[in-house]
Amino acid sequence: MEKIKKIFQTFKNFKISRTVSSDLQCPDCKINLLEDSGYLSLGICSACGHKDTLSAKQWINLIFDQNSFDEKFLNIDSPDPLHFNDSKPYKQRIKQAQDSTGEQSAVTTGYGYIKGIKVVAAIFDFKFLGGSMGYAVGEKITAAIDKAIVKKLPVLVITCSGGARMQEGTLALAQMIKTTNAINNLHDAHLPLIGILANPTTGGVFASFANQADILIAEKEALIGFAGPRVRAVNDTEQDRVLSEEILARGLIDSIIPRNELKQYLERVLGLIIANEIKVSAPRISTNSMHTHKVSNGWESVTTSRASDRPSAKDYIDQIFSDFIELKGDRNGLEDDVLIGGFAKLALKNVMIIAQDRNGGQTEITKGRVSASGYRKAVRLIKIANTLKLPIICFVDTPGANDSIENEKIGLAKSISDTIAELSNSQVETISIILGEGGSGGAIALCCTDRVFMQENSFLAITSPEGAAAILYRDKKHAEDVANALGVTALEHENIGFVDEIIPEPENHSIKTLKEASRFIYDALTETIISLQNQNQKSRLIAREKKWNDLGKNTKFSGKIQRLLLGITRKIKI
Repeated sequence: MEKIKKIFQTFKNFKISRTVSSDLQCPDCKINLLEDSGYLSLGICSACGHKDTLSAKQWINLIFDQNSFDEKFLNIDSPDPLHFNDSKPYKQRIKQAQDSTGEQSAVTTGYGYIKGIKVVAAIFDFKFLGGSMGYAVGEKITAAIDKAIVKKLPVLVITCSGGARMQEGTLALAQMIKTTNAINNLHDAHLPLIGILANPTTGGVFASFANQADILIAEKEALIGFAGPRVRAVNDTEQDRVLSEEILARGLIDSIIPRNELKQYLERVLGLIIANEIKVSAPRISTNSMHTHKVSNGWESVTTSRASDRPSAKDYIDQIFSDFIELKGDRNGLEDDVLIGGFAKLALKNVMIIAQDRNGGQTEITKGRVSASGYRKAVRLIKIANTLKLPIICFVDTPGANDSIENEKIGLAKSISDTIAELSNSQVETISIILGEGGSGGAIALCCTDRVFMQENSFLAITSPEGAAAILYRDKKHAEDVANALGVTALEHENIGFVDEIIPEPENHSIKTLKEASRFIYDALTETIISLQNQNQKSRLIAREKKWNDLGKNTKFSGKIQRLLLGITRKIKI
């Protein structure tokens, strides 16, 4: 009991954020906020940037189409299981919060429209007992999500909370379980959850349903974490705050969006995360029948694919897709900029992109090499795509995984294995395109798809030619010989059945011919997605597994591999 009293005293003495004084002067620069349109619409002082906490009503006015929000689940009251009384009875505190905010509880729930798309929402109000979650809050959130499942609607939660409500004890803690279970049900129904973390979001709210969002964004400089500085003060630990910028860098959220851009951002997100179908398309003549592939040897493919002016996955994403919202982080404390991905629109079809960026990486050694964190991010994106029933498009372009000792210690092999397992077992349509380098298991992790394409001058190898030469010949001088012997070219992979189609490239392909090359890829993708989605799902999944199970059973393939291995063996210098 003594510790609880100490916590309450700390709450009184510690201010999370300054509020605007009664005369509506900015506490920082002292301008009259009644005459500041920026403050009146966004809660932000236009002169100095001081930011005030928004009420639930202000959030509704900021984000939803005008007069479109319909509040629901009003008649859910907070119980008083402990008959709690510190300096005031708990029931009295609730009544005072209701009178001062005009709200019945710390969360407002209902339906609204964002650019004409109907959304179920739960919006916290920090001014109502610190936005804390007790029984009424948990019950309202759960009821709103249940209704979203029935109506097949996306859900938006805006959190601004100090955590679980202490005055309700364990009953408040149990709401963490109840609300998280509700999100599980939402995802089982293949419906999305969008989360906005406002300042502050801490405790049981952040550690339960909020962190289950498919896309999670935050306000600028928002205090976010499990234990806020008030709790740390009680335990005599460090007073530093964890702000949204740091957790973004740590891969725990997807983005930080300014208040004045939130509505437009949500409009884009909602337009990209709802599964849709395209049933009709003009037939495309196979690029293979339109184009005579240049016959190049393995080493030519290797050197061409490594050219510094060759377009990256990012270049193709910008050119091919009409919109793209990147998702960041592995949700385990790391972000890898080599593995990029997110929601995108291909023609009129919403898809999930997972891509290896040849130019990503912190150093020249790690350039284009995906880390354990990157593959964990890929697993996260695959799971989201399956939840939302979005086709997955993978772009492969890597010299290999980042096999540093540090990455080995944090589970590189496990993360690659998990990526293969998740992508192989994916229930949605999957396509992979090898754009340049296809280095070993780092590339294969994103190739276990329904269809695999290779650009004409890309290559795929069990290891780098230099690495193979070092193993077989104990030097790198024989890299060219090994590349020519290992069957690394697109044509050789088509011949053995690994690749379903070769995508042609413009003559002397570089960033200057990006537009023409993108058209070839665009045509292949649109036709293939339509073809796959018109298949029976069970048949498609059986065919996918059969493709990989049968690889190598073909005598042409087996004989070729045997000849390659025999040739290499004869050249090995013992």
